[in-house]
Amino acid sequence: MKKTKLLLMLMLFTSTSISFAQADMKEIVAMIKTNLLQSKEKVKQYAWIETTKTYIKGELKSTKQNQCYYSVDGQLTKVATGATDQAKTPGGLRGKIAANKKEEMADYIAKAIEKIKGYLPPAGEKIQQIYGAGKVSIQIIEPNKKFKLSFPDYLQQGDVLAISIDKASQKLMALSVNTYIDNPEDKVTFEVTYKDLPDGTQYPVITSLVAAAKDLKIVIENSGYKKGAGL
Repeated sequence: MKKTKLLLMLMLFTSTSISFAQADMKEIVAMIKTNLLQSKEKVKQYAWIETTKTYIKGELKSTKQNQCYYSVDGQLTKVATGATDQAKTPGGLRGKIAANKKEEMADYIAKAIEKIKGYLPPAGEKIQQIYGAGKVSIQIIEPNKKFKLSFPDYLQQGDVLAISIDKASQKLMALSVNTYIDNPEDKVTFEVTYKDLPDGTQYPVITSLVAAAKDLKIVIENSGYKKGAGL
């Protein structure tokens, strides 16, 4: 009897929590859109360092570093720094085979990085469109405080963009994506962690993409933000 009562109370609590979360969804979607828009504009005032590390089968194969800033026409500009390093290719026949494989992988890596760009930063109008279509689902991380919203078919059929937000601070906590490169079997996932600059601007400090079928991992870190070099 006690177990049944406890189970009913738990079901009632869960149902109530989900109902509140659903009621909060419109407000949370608005928070996400506002945060993305404000941060997108504020970050144009900054210059920063972008470091991209590529791992194949767990081994670091290359490190590329760019100085990033927004030009006066609002375009993101990236200039390679001296801190760029790539693994050397052996000579001879073995080297030719390795070079061909390296070229194929380089093409794939370029596609993977372009894929990341398609999701970052998320577009407010796409988020609103998916919400308006009634396709957004919500997960409670911490009741009345932290939530995770999932936006299916964000960029292409079958993908899922998920955004975690702290409702109390109105800040993004993290972002994750399940998608694919050329076909649905070619799955990739990536995780994004956000940090705040002193003026409240949020930026993706770490973006980590994994393509399991290729034993590939790409880690992009943004650091060294300085004001005054942007618009």
